[in-house]
Amino acid sequence: MPKINFIFTIHFHQPTGQLKWVNEKIYENSYKLLLEIFKKYADMKFTVHVSGPLLHYMLEYHRDWLDELAKLGDYGTIEFLAGSLGEAILPLLPLEDRIKQIREYVKLFERFFGFKPRGLWLPERVWEPSLPYPLAVNGIEYVLVDDSTLYRAGHGNEDVYYAWITEEGGYRVKIFVIDSPLRYVLPWESSENVFNYMLSKATEEGDRVLVWGSDAEKFGEWRDPGWARWWLNDFLSKLRSRRDIVMFHPMDYLREYGVRGLIYLPAGSYDKMLEWSNGFFRNFLLKYRESNNMHKKMLYVRWKLSQAPSLPLDAWREYYLAQCNDAYWHGLFGGIYLSHLRQAIYEKYIIAEKIAEESMGYYDEREPIIRLYDFDHDGSKEILYESKKLNAYLKPNDGGTLFELDIKEKDLEHNLQDTMTRYYEPYIEGTGLNPDWYRRVSMRLHLWSRDTSLYDWINNTPFKDQSDLALNKYSITITPENEIILRTLGGHYVYGLEPSRIYAEKKIVFLDNTVKTIYRVENRGGRSVETLLGIEYHLAPKINRETKGEVMGYMIDNVFHPVNEVYAGENRRVVLKSPKYPDIVLEEEGSSHGETHLWISPLEMLARTEKGIRRVFQGVAIMFVKPVKLEPGEAVESRINLSIAR
Repeated sequence: MPKINFIFTIHFHQPTGQLKWVNEKIYENSYKLLLEIFKKYADMKFTVHVSGPLLHYMLEYHRDWLDELAKLGDYGTIEFLAGSLGEAILPLLPLEDRIKQIREYVKLFERFFGFKPRGLWLPERVWEPSLPYPLAVNGIEYVLVDDSTLYRAGHGNEDVYYAWITEEGGYRVKIFVIDSPLRYVLPWESSENVFNYMLSKATEEGDRVLVWGSDAEKFGEWRDPGWARWWLNDFLSKLRSRRDIVMFHPMDYLREYGVRGLIYLPAGSYDKMLEWSNGFFRNFLLKYRESNNMHKKMLYVRWKLSQAPSLPLDAWREYYLAQCNDAYWHGLFGGIYLSHLRQAIYEKYIIAEKIAEESMGYYDEREPIIRLYDFDHDGSKEILYESKKLNAYLKPNDGGTLFELDIKEKDLEHNLQDTMTRYYEPYIEGTGLNPDWYRRVSMRLHLWSRDTSLYDWINNTPFKDQSDLALNKYSITITPENEIILRTLGGHYVYGLEPSRIYAEKKIVFLDNTVKTIYRVENRGGRSVETLLGIEYHLAPKINRETKGEVMGYMIDNVFHPVNEVYAGENRRVVLKSPKYPDIVLEEEGSSHGETHLWISPLEMLARTEKGIRRVFQGVAIMFVKPVKLEPGEAVESRINLSIAR
């Protein structure tokens, strides 16, 4: 009788920074349901991975759920997989972090469960040929990869249904291959269709193995819990009585059948991830500057951690949890457009950074510290202003903009500049959304045509900016008083007229909890310039991840506006308000020309999720707008303060 062996692997994961009410909803809809199923079919074999961020959450809020899983492990129902502490994409990390991510997960797991798992769930199944070493030195014997990675190495379909062994530098690890067609029918089609597919891979020898590995949320969260319970009961009750499909744990399969032989695999992941990343996960760092920013913040914080002579474990734990993969990419499941996930990443990096700075005496000799350093690794230096209370990072070759602003005070850790640019995504075709032509950060200068409106600005109506100041490269001067001065020479361009040379200067002064910027724009051309001077900020209010339904917003003239409301009017001051966080005040202190208008709009993006296309808040967009007419030699100045209220 033809026979096939079956490994049923269920991956439980919620990311660092997930909203508490979302965690609780998924726990109620899916995780409790699956525990009930495991107990009902305790005579069968399940393979389970609980991610590091979720393991931390469950240890705090649902320890009894973990207790029940542990009993099922002792009984022989569940074989557990290790992972990385932060559910990090391992190849993105420095080598030491790859090792420590696995080691710290295993230590946390062992403290609760009492033993060390022998297999590992690879986050997003992102494989690179350098991984055998960090796996093997942590005692990991096997790992699961996707069949698309096997195919990229030139192997045929037959090779999917065996275990293999690979090595790098003599460090070895065994490999199971997840079958993608099985993922597309289980659990979405009937049990009979799933069994028919499984048996199409069966042989008389009975040594093949069919591996299913996917998210727990498929059962009870992505579709109705009642349907999930019915489907699992139908599938497992029928499977229990079959002799031609045999459930196995991975280690049992290796003991009985061993490996097929030696294999070498290229970089890969599952098929959809390869599509979203254009074939290579690291491409996300190139497409999304915000992803690259978080990744390079990681590297910079790691440098500080490595310089500290001694550190409490809390610093490294915060750092490892900040490496959680979800906020670094976008696809059907990636969360780079989810503001609360990005917020949590920066929060943890800032906490780890502060601990490292204190331990190493970073500010013992002087404060502040101003560095010229290629922070984002693009070949050009950025300006890093650092103090005990504040980090402010400026990018001279991108319009002299402020791209990170870290509040470092205890319990207030937050990157106020954690906003998100709206990139081209295939699914926005036909929606009317135009991708941004510049990074949505702060201190960017525009010379808009006089007929430009708030709608034109926020929706990227083309050809409205008549200058190149927004994207120009700015020269750098740092004064002995720690003032930063950025300068550029650009132009004002109107069809049918000669270009007019425009000089722009930004003088940035840091005063305790205030960033004061003095903007100067001067007409150095031979004709008059009539324009709307625009000074642009984008800010990220602090989201309360613990409580659902709290309203963020902003105050204009003591009137509260919800954060999703648009405002346009003559004004110089706006106050951002977030629950349980100090007010953020942005105001023009003075100007050499007449009235100033404020344009305020939510910055929103359409994000693709497992539940369809959603409009997701990315930050508050604020533009100070001033109609000016500059004759040759004339200039306009504006002083704008960004401060944390006390």
